Amino acid sequence: MPQGFFGSRADLLVDIVLVFNLVAPVWAYGAARLARRGDFVTHRRLQIALCVMLFVCLFSLEGSIRMHGGSGSLIAGSPYAGTALLKGVFIAHIGPAVITYIVWAWLTFTSYRRKDARLPGDFSATHRRLAYGVIAGLLWTAVSAVAVYYFGFLATGSTPTP
Repeated sequence: MPQGFFGSRADLLVDIVLVFNLVAPVWAYGAARLARRGDFVTHRRLQIALCVMLFVCLFSLEGSIRMHGGSGSLIAGSPYAGTALLKGVFIAHIGPAVITYIVWAWLTFTSYRRKDARLPGDFSATHRRLAYGVIAGLLWTAVSAVAVYYFGFLATGSTPTP
């Protein structure tokens, strides 16, 4: 994979996934604002497009990580590789991200199946609560992805003492 565009040790795919993670909460919030204004068709299209793009990024990155021998091989040049700090940041990123993506996929699928129902309907309050939870999860995922990126690909210097 070619070198990324941020000038770090990361490859192009990692940089692309980081950008998508940073854009996702803003995009999702903008789509939620459209729904609040009653533009449910555009809201649905934007949410489905974002969901599909992020899942493509996620599966591409996961495939790349596995092909390179695991996440440790991708961050091998980092002075934080193998430290408790990077492991902690990574866990703080992955755990909430997985939960967010599962809830988001379920919400997208369930909402799409109900798209012809009268709005607002019985599911609207649940949809709204879960959607704001997903947006919060996407925001956490973006912030924690920056931390993982920094410690895994940007940090330089000598290996910190444990």
